Amino acid sequence: MTTTIGRVRPDTQPTARLRTDILGTLASEFVKIRSVRATYWTLIILIVASIGSGATYCAVEAHQWPHLTPQDHANFDPTQASVLGVALLGQFVIAVLGAQTITAEYSTGMMRTSLTVMPRRTVLYGAKAAVLAAVTLIVALSTSFASFVLGQALLAGRHAGATLSQPHVLRSVIVTAGYVAVCGVAAFGLGAILRHTAAAVAAVFVLFELIQRLAEALPHNLYTSMEKWLPGGATVGAITATTPDSQNPQLFSAWGELAVLGAYAVILVVVGAVLFRRRDA
Repeated sequence: MTTTIGRVRPDTQPTARLRTDILGTLASEFVKIRSVRATYWTLIILIVASIGSGATYCAVEAHQWPHLTPQDHANFDPTQASVLGVALLGQFVIAVLGAQTITAEYSTGMMRTSLTVMPRRTVLYGAKAAVLAAVTLIVALSTSFASFVLGQALLAGRHAGATLSQPHVLRSVIVTAGYVAVCGVAAFGLGAILRHTAAAVAAVFVLFELIQRLAEALPHNLYTSMEKWLPGGATVGAITATTPDSQNPQLFSAWGELAVLGAYAVILVVVGAVLFRRRDA
């Protein structure tokens, strides 16, 4: 009598274990981010401030509309007016959440516990970044669409609004949300590098605001050639604009500028990952 014993391929169990580790760590990080009160406050501030600023801007424009010149009417970009606040305010508000996602565990000493539970540092780091990116993108998309809808409702009475079916409008709303999410991921990378919330948020301000201002002091030809590669600043105008008159010809398209910012975020996250693997908790 012959008995056949099935053999499991040597790499099956490690692969299954890694998949289980990744899924379990993702679930754990999602529980962490939604169980922290600061997460809710940060997202509430993002939503209220962004929608409120867009609504205020559109309401003011609607009130002044009869007194504006035909040229002002032609140059007005209703989409940009409604979502500009999402990008301008969101990039800094979301930086707090992005940095805190990793720095909070250093300040409380919980990082040692997290690494004890999940000693695979790459898996832990990647799970934190992935959960942050998913949460911020969902909230930013919801905020961007809500700000657009409210802004256009305020402008509708003056027949100055826009619809999602018009050229570049849907792109502007989506790319604006993507910009905010990428800013959050960049802040996460800076948090991993600096391991301090305040320092990471200050670094975000330097990256997205101060560098742009300092570059403006350069000779004009040099600045115009560099402008498209700088994060923040004029980038916000490029990603929110839908009309040719409101677009800067020196910059890439909206998707191009988002890609440039994404490259900065990837570099920061990769540098943070290398340091996360090498340094003690």
